[in-house]
Amino acid sequence: MALAAAASARADTVLLHNGDRLSGKIAHMSKESLTLDTAHSGKLRISWSAVATLSADTAVVVLREGTPWPERLLLEEADAGHVRVRYPDAADSFLVPLESLQYLNPKPEESGQGLTYKGRLNVSAARSRGNSSSDRAYAETEFRARAKEYRYVLDAKTQRDEEAGRRVASRTLASATYDRFLGERQFWYLRSSLEHDRFKDIDLRASAGVGYGVRLIEDERTELSLRAGLDKVWLNRISDGDENYPALGWGVTFSHWLEGRRLQLFHDQQGFWNLDRRDDMTLRSRTGMRIPVAEGLTASAQLNVDWEREPAPGRNSTDTTWLLGLSYDW
Repeated sequence: MALAAAASARADTVLLHNGDRLSGKIAHMSKESLTLDTAHSGKLRISWSAVATLSADTAVVVLREGTPWPERLLLEEADAGHVRVRYPDAADSFLVPLESLQYLNPKPEESGQGLTYKGRLNVSAARSRGNSSSDRAYAETEFRARAKEYRYVLDAKTQRDEEAGRRVASRTLASATYDRFLGERQFWYLRSSLEHDRFKDIDLRASAGVGYGVRLIEDERTELSLRAGLDKVWLNRISDGDENYPALGWGVTFSHWLEGRRLQLFHDQQGFWNLDRRDDMTLRSRTGMRIPVAEGLTASAQLNVDWEREPAPGRNSTDTTWLLGLSYDW
């Protein structure tokens, strides 16, 4: 009982404008919300506008408006809309308005110190035997690094399908993107990709491009960005002729967590419009949803669409792949 009381005494507290008092450990605060790690309800996300004042028994990393670097400060409750802060080695405290706190325990891309790394591995497989015989194997991986002034994304996917012992799909795609932020919303980018698709008569399709992008929405729940620029495409066919051409390239990235973060919707799209032959266009997209099932583990349902307006002779314009799989996020 004494240990439990001591642990409770050391808890951080958050006082809301409606009079509720919440106890736990302050994990993070951004411009939209405060995340409180509690023993009874896990991580609680509280709208920052609902917070009247707060306190922390141990030092918290604080990035205040007008200060270039984060500081380690002790927080003490004050009148609504304010918090009293004190340096750990100082006796005196001073009052600051809550609106001057930009971040508590900021991420590296928020503080400008270091990088945040994220990764995902998604796998899907199916095997049937009996009246029909088929095998499918699909895997994709994504690695992201984010700093305050830039980010880069490495992405790869591969698929192998067989029916009655005969291979009917064999495709691999790898891409890399680098974004350099120009301000709160704008960025310029570099991107490249390598693609092999035996059944679309593509031995190798390589692309490299540069362009301009806009982050229309970027917060804890939703990301929506658009990009457009110029790309160079080199296409080597297996049996048909080779070609290379300049292209107008574009991209769309969208993801959104529903309330409670129980379901995430996503859509990624990349396209190339041949500027030498205006009737030639290529489109790749991934659309689906992810459902967290355990720490780091996510179930996913996904539709991949690859479309070419002018495919190789004897090939179809559109390839669609429905996938049910599991993802591991780190």
